[in-house]
Order: sequence, then structure tokens, then C-alpha cells
Amino acid sequence: MLDLCPEKVEKYEEKLRNFYTEHIHGDEEIRYCLEGSGYFDVRDKDDRWIRIQIKASDLIVLPAGIYHRFTLDTTNYVKPLNEFWCSVFDRSGFQIGASLYGCEGFVPFAVKANISHLKDCTFKWFELWVAHLPLLGWTLRHIVLDDREEVLEAWYMDDSTEDQRLPHHREPKELVSLDKLSELGVLSWRLDADNYEADEELKKIRAERGYSYVDFIEVCPEKLPNYEEKIKNFFEEHLHTDEEIRYCLAGSGYFDVRDRNDAWIRVWVKKGGMIVLPAGIYHRFTLDSNNYIKKNILFGHCIASLKLSYIQAMRLFIGDPIWTPFNRPHDHLPARKDYLQTFVQKDAASPAVDAAA
Repeated sequence: MLDLCPEKVEKYEEKLRNFYTEHIHGDEEIRYCLEGSGYFDVRDKDDRWIRIQIKASDLIVLPAGIYHRFTLDTTNYVKPLNEFWCSVFDRSGFQIGASLYGCEGFVPFAVKANISHLKDCTFKWFELWVAHLPLLGWTLRHIVLDDREEVLEAWYMDDSTEDQRLPHHREPKELVSLDKLSELGVLSWRLDADNYEADEELKKIRAERGYSYVDFIEVCPEKLPNYEEKIKNFFEEHLHTDEEIRYCLAGSGYFDVRDRNDAWIRVWVKKGGMIVLPAGIYHRFTLDSNNYIKKNILFGHCIASLKLSYIQAMRLFIGDPIWTPFNRPHDHLPARKDYLQTFVQKDAASPAVDAAA
């Protein structure tokens, strides 16, 4: 914390003079204004100064290497929270300024690894409106941040035929946001895997989506009969005529789905992550290098009361379970035609799913 005013800062005049000397840093400069106001000046592409006023509740991120300076405004006081370590800033692509608000009001915070680690906050997610400066070639972007990113990640895959359990990132990495996945019909949640029996959020999802049938499965060499054959079948590209719903209770694994241009997107599902693949989407599954996943598989038409004393894996269906996979090609199936019409053909003129920043 820093109270920047003559009464509270030693060698105030000297420090303010240093702040206003044009300079750069080798790392991002991140400032969150708690009280007061001030000016950050940055250079545009033509070396002209752009003045940015920050006020209480504003957050600003200056990228490493940008020439800038800072001064108080005529109120002569600002109280900034100086340091944020947050991977989402690097990935989201914004570099200039933002205002941060929680769904139950603003909550100050500072975190070190990922902005979704907001353990002490009173809300689960917040919205970040990012104002990019057009003169720097940036545009307005609205980013919704939530804790799903701790248990679900997605990226475009490379073309390597190495071990399927490896991450298979492209070089450089091309991440895919969970919102972009939803545009392909792939839905996701983060749930409490340690409290699945009493989890009100899970009950709500089941009620709203009609997931009534439940069973459990453990996918690992020691506990799944005919393991090698089944894991081979899981990784064969296929589709289903019903939704495929998986809730990971322990371990982790990869679901690969096709985007609109038929490129593979790898979705890493970890403990607490629930994923819904729409009927008709081509996909496949494999364990990651941890080689163990315990999961819930969800389906349903009506809601039934279910109490389980031991969980190995939960599978949910809408009504009676239908296990039949249809290996590619099965484009003639109504489920495939419906999927294409709903999620692909309606945006045929649009580019493929963008890699997330």
C-alpha cells in the first residue's frame, strides 16, 4: 500500500519528481486506486503523450517496456494498491486500464498466481470492463472471470502423433476461452467435488437440465475392466445422439472437440470440473499423464432422489442411458445435422473459434 500525499510520504517532492520522469520497467506496472486520483501518461505509436486519469476503484496495467510517467492531479492525493500478480492479465491481451467491480460490490484484493484464487472475497466471480486506447490499436473488450478456469482449461492442439496423454500444445500456445467453447455448444461448471451429494449447485443443474440417471466409473488400469480396449475406444473420434456429461470427482483427463474448421481443441478437465458435450459433436477422450480420473457422468428426463455412500465415478443421462458411440463419419445422423445447424452453419460466415488471449 502507498499513500501518495505530502503528509504521508517521506521525500515526497523527490519521489513525485521521479515518478514524473519518463521511464520504463522490465515488468508490468499494475496499480489499483483505493482513494484519490492521479494521472498516468503513456506514449502512443507516434510518440505522443496520452493522459489517463485514474480514480478510486480503477485498476491500470502498463505493459513492460512502455514509456510512461505518473503525477497527482489537483486533488494532490492518491492511495494505490501497488502490486498484483495475475496470469489473466497476460492472457487477456489488455494492457492499459480497467475498472473492477464485484457482483456484490467492489472488493479489494491482491493475488499471486491466478485471479480466480479469490478465497477471501465475498463473491465467486466478477466482471472486468477493459477500456483499450484506440490510438494504441486496442479495442474495447468485456471479460468475465470465474473460478472455472482453475478446473477447466482449453487450447488448440498440435498435429503431433506422440503419446495422446501429453498436452499437445501448439507452439506458441493458442488458448481457448470457456466462453468460446460455449459457442460450440460445450458447457462447463465448477462444482464442489468433495461435497457432491449435498451440493446445491449440482442439484440445481440436474433439475434444470433433467439429469436423472446416475452411475459411477473409475478410469484407470487397476479399476476398469478391459482398460486398454476401452481407453482405445474412448480416443476414437466419435459422436453421440445425446449429450455427454462428465463431472470429474478426482484426477484429470482430456476431452478433445472439433471447432468449426475441424481443428482439435483440447479441454483439460480436473477435479471439480463438469463438462457437457452436445449431441452430434465429434469428440474423443483420454487420460492425461496422471493416468487416473474419477468422474461423474450426468443425464436425465425426470429428477430422482439419489443417495450414494461411496463414489467411484458419476455418470448422468437424460432418461435411460444410451452408450452407443458413432465413430466418424456419421454425418447422416439427425443429431449431427442438428448440431451443425445449431452451432456451425449459423455462423458459417464467421471465423473459427478464436484462441483465447
